[in-house]
Amino acid sequence: MDYDVLIIGGGPGGAAAARHLAKNGRKVGLISDELGGECLNYGCIPTKTYLWTAELLEKLRENGSLFGIEAGSPQLNWQQLKERRADVVRKLSKQLAFVVERSGATIIQGRARFKDAQTLTITPLNSEENNYELTAEKFIIATGSLPTQLPGFDWSEKILSNHEILDLPLLPKNLLVIGGGAIGVEFASVFSAFGVEVSVAEASDRLLPLADAEVAQELERVFAKKKITVLKDIRISPEQAAVYDKVLIAVGRTPATGALGLEAAGLTVEHKGIPTNAVMQTSLPHIYAIGDVAGKALLAYTAEREGTIAAQHILGKNPAPLRYETVPTTIFSLPEVAFVGATEEQVKDTGRAYRVGKSMNIGNAKALIMAGREGFAKVLIDSESNQLLGIHMIGEKASELIAEASLALTNDMSLESFTLNLHSHPILGEILKEACEELAL
Repeated sequence: MDYDVLIIGGGPGGAAAARHLAKNGRKVGLISDELGGECLNYGCIPTKTYLWTAELLEKLRENGSLFGIEAGSPQLNWQQLKERRADVVRKLSKQLAFVVERSGATIIQGRARFKDAQTLTITPLNSEENNYELTAEKFIIATGSLPTQLPGFDWSEKILSNHEILDLPLLPKNLLVIGGGAIGVEFASVFSAFGVEVSVAEASDRLLPLADAEVAQELERVFAKKKITVLKDIRISPEQAAVYDKVLIAVGRTPATGALGLEAAGLTVEHKGIPTNAVMQTSLPHIYAIGDVAGKALLAYTAEREGTIAAQHILGKNPAPLRYETVPTTIFSLPEVAFVGATEEQVKDTGRAYRVGKSMNIGNAKALIMAGREGFAKVLIDSESNQLLGIHMIGEKASELIAEASLALTNDMSLESFTLNLHSHPILGEILKEACEELAL
């Protein structure tokens, strides 16, 4: 065999698996046509680069004089921002290549397709090079996902995915975002801050259908203040979308399996992805699938953990399975949303008795200093055992605060155990502490 392990896809999951295996003495090939995958090149990193600028613009426009800064009305330089995004991506890609190669793994630039269950056909990125074959004892599929296309909406200069919208030559006068989930509300926040008239169309009865209803309502309230139009319970037709300058399709992700030749390997794909067990093995034990393509949780950090789990199992270890119910969700809208565990609606559906503790951002000293008035923290506990059931946040830096909550749920902490943790002062984390203290009193 040419390799001990061949990994198809160089995103967070594939890179994590490659490093772990190579550091433990395995001969590893990491096959990628774009190192860093969706997250680094089109998702997490580019959007957060734009969101950071959007947040600064909003802060200075709304609170510059409050902060003692007299800088007039700050204006966006769209071309400069696109160059900064490209530079950030380029630096992180270079850094990723360095750490993968330093681990001992080989980066193979190209695209892979199964010829059979032990052999891949590699198509080099350089069109002048010929295809060739590689064999391995084991394989990890980590090809991620693609933007889901909405029926009736063909990709064009007007109908965009999260890829094309990053590189618009000019900002549009108005934008319709179809889909009120994480991707939709993040881009709505960005382009609204950039001066674009934004409308968000969501098929369900609220934004962020997977979030706690109270959190979603708060985001809708803030969006209304920003003059972001939210259209709910609606399925937009191509005719309705025609009046907008640009349309972003943000209705979900589709597993990237079409070019892998899985049928030649004897693997089948379900709607949500390639089925796997707790250690990420597919129906063929020597082939693993991780990240978006496995369809369990479409998040960069879960892909990374799944990659580590697969690598540990290949090394003969017995890795602890990932508890998906304790994986935090972070949405980088403005304001940010983050949550872990059960929503209040889900707890109600179980019929168990529960209590709710809540703390408003406006009462937090650090939030007041930062002019982060919007939002709250909400904690759900079991009435009898005081076990933490769910923690939900919306507001300033919720993405940074949710890790503490996730740690608590991962370790099945009670309210008493969680409140023993001291917090510095003044910090935003006191919002979570105060929500818990409301329950402890």
